Amino acid sequence: MRLLTLFLFLLLGFSSCAPTHLTSETAHYENQNGFSIDEEAEILDTVQNREVIDILLQYRDALVRKDFGGLKRLISTRYFDNGGTTNTTKDDYDNKALPDLFEQLAKHTEGIKYKVTLKSVEVNDKIAFVDYEFEFAYAYKVGGEITWDAGIDVNRLELTSENGEWKITSGL
Repeated sequence: MRLLTLFLFLLLGFSSCAPTHLTSETAHYENQNGFSIDEEAEILDTVQNREVIDILLQYRDALVRKDFGGLKRLISTRYFDNGGTTNTTKDDYDNKALPDLFEQLAKHTEGIKYKVTLKSVEVNDKIAFVDYEFEFAYAYKVGGEITWDAGIDVNRLELTSENGEWKITSGL
């Protein structure tokens, strides 16, 4: 009988120590409007993964609210993006170009809807990658008329840990 009890204790003890994965129903994420975790995603529930996901949530929320000051606080001074192209540098931009971009968005964008579905998170020491799908819709003024644009795409944010805080270094 003691052998059976020991076996059950070990079986139950080890199964409860198995790593858990984050889902949209995980307490911290269940009530996040415009955010979900893909059902097929296998993202371990770790402190670092949650910290990185929180930056994605803050990014999404700041973008929708057009809170460009809040957005700027999430971005590294070393930010650089090649605009999705490698054959030209004409569309490359860095942290110094972001204020002009934010000003244009604030001036011409009437409303932003941005829904994020998290696909994966990879954290390697002080570098992290967040892959997600996004659905967007935004209203903007053209010649006094409001026009809507919408679509679905995928993106990857790159982040680095700077002085104990995660900052976006690429992928806006």
